[in-house]
Amino acid sequence: MAQQISSKFSGPGNVVRAEVKSNDGGKQFDIVDKGALIRFTYYESILQDVIHATITYVDTGNSVDNQTAVEGLPITGSEEVNLVFEDVGKQQIKVQLLVNKVTKVIEDAGKTMVTLEMNSKELFDNDKIRVHTRLDGKISEHVNTILKKDQNYIATTKEVDVEATENKYNKICNNKKPFYMINWFCTQSAPQGKLGKSAGFMFWETSEKFHFKSIDKLFAQSPKKKIIFNDTPHMPQGYDVKALDFNVDNRNNIQDKLQQGAYSTRLITFNPFNCYYKVTYQNAGNTQGGTSTETNESNLELAGKNLPKLNTNIKKATTAEGHEDFSRTTFKYLDVGSLPEGSGEGDEKQEQIEKSEEEVANPGEVLNQAIMRMNQMNNMLVSMTIPGDFSLHAGDAVQVDSPQLASGKPKSSRDTTNQQEGGLYIIRDICHYMTPRETYTKINVVRDSVGRKV
Repeated sequence: MAQQISSKFSGPGNVVRAEVKSNDGGKQFDIVDKGALIRFTYYESILQDVIHATITYVDTGNSVDNQTAVEGLPITGSEEVNLVFEDVGKQQIKVQLLVNKVTKVIEDAGKTMVTLEMNSKELFDNDKIRVHTRLDGKISEHVNTILKKDQNYIATTKEVDVEATENKYNKICNNKKPFYMINWFCTQSAPQGKLGKSAGFMFWETSEKFHFKSIDKLFAQSPKKKIIFNDTPHMPQGYDVKALDFNVDNRNNIQDKLQQGAYSTRLITFNPFNCYYKVTYQNAGNTQGGTSTETNESNLELAGKNLPKLNTNIKKATTAEGHEDFSRTTFKYLDVGSLPEGSGEGDEKQEQIEKSEEEVANPGEVLNQAIMRMNQMNNMLVSMTIPGDFSLHAGDAVQVDSPQLASGKPKSSRDTTNQQEGGLYIIRDICHYMTPRETYTKINVVRDSVGRKV
């Protein structure tokens, strides 16, 4: 059974360890033991490659060899920091980060207030590494190679959770940075069994591991916690967390979504070998071959009942095939025969010749589907502050509910939840905030659809 988090859990958490290790001589300084902690924040996001933390503390000047830690260690940047921190319920997070920036906020004769900004080591590795080899096979294997398997690339010691992709993509990476290539592959990937029906992956890090997951997989999760926001002091039965504040942002700006191609697109592909030209009309959830039909949303894993419905009086484009439904056009040259599989030596030489006229990728079944899916996932955003809960991470699913407004009824009878906005959401961004007196968790949660499924 999930632990209930009430308002009392917003009391002080505990930074157990914040140990900085010098790059020069191995000296160490633990902010918890020798400094006075003022503020600590920790961030995760599915829109961010790595995790980020900041710590602000007061140094009285006798921390290391009768000097401040900044001068005594010294702290100049890229120092290793071992962090252990816990919420009121003793849920711990342990991470090892590197100092990215050192800022002296206040300095006088008696003390110095310092802020350290920290990121994962992999962020700095990414800026010094280039992917220079050819990658053949499934995209998910490319991500595994870049993150873990090939010692010439990121080769992280952390756990990686890479969802298998359906499609292959042979690619020469042209000395691009590792994270650039992984994020590019996110737009070219289809989950297993969904080629031509859905596409689009996300790449991010939490304190537990690196993740490469499809948007459909995120919305297929069961909720990790059930969160309620109401105007009564008690938490209703069946919920784990009571939100302290709650703000709904309907991000479904119709004109913007049409311009971005969130629900219907046109793809024009051209084969330079034989000058074959093809126009494909695609709707969210399925691929159409030339005449528009209704969107097949059953192919998508939706958080709610259905995607927002557009007014049927909005016109469709007139084309040679008839009236076609699209609001964005994408052009793509087909990559044919440039990187056929096989080494080109011995018995494999014939295999390369046989595959020389095959498409290297599947843009007609992936590209626009990924564009649509990535634009759909942020249709609705809810921002909440809850008592500190370090068991939650970016990418987790939560159930979010608020009371249904009912004019003329007393508050005691307004316990029916909002059926349009309530239901399953994905944590897009999460920030844990700690001071000596309080601990809060701020989350931004998103969903692609409206209406409660159950």
